[in-house]
Amino acid sequence: MTQVRLHDRVDRAFGLRERGSTVRVEVLGGVSTFLAMSYIVLVNPAVLAEGGVPWAAAFTATALVAGLATLAVGLWARLPFAVAPGMEINALVVFSVIGTRGFSWQQALGLVFCSGVLMVAVTALGWRARVVEAIPADVRTGLVACVGIFIGVVGLTVGGLVGGDWPGVLASPGAIALGIGFGVACLLRALKVRAAVLVAIAAAAVYCALAGVRADPPKAGEGTAALFALDLGAVVEPAAWGVVLVLFALDFFGSVAKMVGLSANTAIQRDGEVPGIRRALQVDSLATVGGAVVGSTSFVTFVESGVGIRAGARTGLAAVTTGVLLLACLVLAPVLTWIPAVAAGGALLYVALGTLPKPAELRGRSPATPVVVGVMAVVTLLTSALDQALLAGLLAHLVACAVGRRGPGATLLVITALLAVSVAVQYWT
Repeated sequence: MTQVRLHDRVDRAFGLRERGSTVRVEVLGGVSTFLAMSYIVLVNPAVLAEGGVPWAAAFTATALVAGLATLAVGLWARLPFAVAPGMEINALVVFSVIGTRGFSWQQALGLVFCSGVLMVAVTALGWRARVVEAIPADVRTGLVACVGIFIGVVGLTVGGLVGGDWPGVLASPGAIALGIGFGVACLLRALKVRAAVLVAIAAAAVYCALAGVRADPPKAGEGTAALFALDLGAVVEPAAWGVVLVLFALDFFGSVAKMVGLSANTAIQRDGEVPGIRRALQVDSLATVGGAVVGSTSFVTFVESGVGIRAGARTGLAAVTTGVLLLACLVLAPVLTWIPAVAAGGALLYVALGTLPKPAELRGRSPATPVVVGVMAVVTLLTSALDQALLAGLLAHLVACAVGRRGPGATLLVITALLAVSVAVQYWT
C-alpha cells in the first residue's frame, strides 16, 4: 500500500502518465543520459587545466554544479534535460580567451560570470522563451535535423572516426567500441528492449575494459582552490566586452536550439511548445553564474540528454536520476575511468539517426521546409555551431517569406538581426 502511494506521488509530481512514461523508463533514461555524458566530469577539468585552472577545483565545479543544476531542471522545470559545461565554450575560453588574448584564468572566469549574470537577466525578462515561441515550424524541423547531425558528429568524434587516418582508424579500439555500441543498440531496439541505449553503453564499456581503454584517472588536489577566485577587474577593458558577448550568444541560442530540437516529436512538447522551458532556461543561466564562482566555464543544456530521451525519458524524474549520479561523482570519481568517452560513441550515433526528421515530416510542412532544413544541415556539418545553423535557417525562412510574399513578423526579424550580430561578433573578436 505504501509503495503504491509513493508511486502515485511520483506520478503526480512529474506527470508520468500524462506523458506516457513510467518510473522504470525514466530511471533508465536518466542513467543512460548520465553514462553518455559522464565523460564531461573528467574531460572538462582536463581542458580547463590547460588554461591554469586547478584540476581538482574544476572537477568539483563540474560535478557539483552540473548535478545541482540537472536536479533543478528535473524538480522545478520537470524536464529530462541535463546541464553541464559546454565543450565548445570551455575550449573557446582556454585556447582563445586565455591562450590567445592573454587573460588569466581568474579573469576568464570573471567574464564567464558576467555573461551568466546577463543571461539570468535576459531569461528573467522572458526574452529567451519568446525566441522559442517565435521560431517558425520549418526552422524547428531544421533544428531537429541539426541536433541529430550534431549528436552524430559527436559520436563519430568520440569514436575517433573524425580526423583519423583512414582506413586504419577503423581497426582502432574507439571505432570497434563505437561499432559494438551501435550494433547492440540497433539489435535491442529491433527486439523492443527499452534499455537498448543503456545496455549498448555497458557493452561498449566492457569491451573498453578488456581492451585496456580507460579514461585518465582523477588527479589529487584541492577541490575548492577556484572558489571565488574569479577576477571581475577585466570587465572594464574594451577587449573583454566582445568576449562576454560571444559567451552570452553561445549560451543564449545554444540551449534554446537543443531544448527545441531534442524535445521535438515527443510527449515532452504540447502543441509545439515545451512546458517548463522558461524554468529550464533560468536554471541553465544560474548554473553558468554558479559554475564561474566555483571554477568552471559556462553551463549549457547537454546534447547527450538525447540519449535518455531516445531511451524513453519524458519527465523531470530522468533529470533527477542523472543529477543524483552526477553528484555521486564527487565521491565515486575513480569509477568513471571504467566508462571512457568512447563507450558512448555508438549510443550517440544510434540516437543521432533516431533524432533525424522523417521524410514524411519534411513533406508535411511548407514547400520551403526541405530547403530550410537542407541549409541548416549543411551549416551544422561545416561549423558544428547550432547558433549559426539557426541563423541560416531563419535567413532561408525569410527568403521563402519574401518569395511567397508573406510577412515574417517583427519579432522574427528582431531575433534574426540579433543572432546575425552575435555570430558576426564571434568572427570579428
